[in-house]
Amino acid sequence: MTFRAGFLLLPAALWAQSTTVVDNPTVRIISAIDRPHAPTPLHKHDSNRVMIYLDGGDQDITIEGRVEHHHWKAGEVVWSPAGPAHVSENVGSANLRIVEIEIKKPAPEAQPKRDPKLDPLAVDRAHNTLVFENEQVRVFRNKLPAGAREKWHEHVGAGRAVVLLTALAARVEEAKGEMSPMSGAPGDAFWREGGVKHRGSNIGVRESEMILVEVK
Repeated sequence: MTFRAGFLLLPAALWAQSTTVVDNPTVRIISAIDRPHAPTPLHKHDSNRVMIYLDGGDQDITIEGRVEHHHWKAGEVVWSPAGPAHVSENVGSANLRIVEIEIKKPAPEAQPKRDPKLDPLAVDRAHNTLVFENEQVRVFRNKLPAGAREKWHEHVGAGRAVVLLTALAARVEEAKGEMSPMSGAPGDAFWREGGVKHRGSNIGVRESEMILVEVK
């Protein structure tokens, strides 16, 4: 799904509920809380973004006097192209938590080459579902039952953002044999630079769910 504008990063003085989680030459990841009935000042965004809504809720976007109403579902992911000046307002009765991934890196002239035998969407369809793909990013949802282990797979491109939709207790094994833990709470976001070949195991007691944003 794509929408032209939405609640995204504002300068700290204007939006105190925004926290920068990651800021590097490729992406900026923002964790934000949109309070009910607190419209933002008029603003615009110059970069394309991936928006991950942690909560369900209702939001009005006003562009040149025209109001767009959006009803979000918890866990919904959308692509938000850079757009015109607008005002955003959470018109629901509860906070709306959003993770925004601003893509600083322009689309590459040549798309990253993928080995189909190591593409997670090809070799592990039971656990991975494509959300959308364009010239800058490929976004997919990963669900892994408790005790399950992924198949060996590879991520290519500039890097990838991981946003947890559930609590996570995992162990990641890289092709070189290195093992490392990975854990977090719903809403936590991580950035991993560059490509990698690995597989993860859910060592928790419940199914894990996350959104992965591969930047090309």
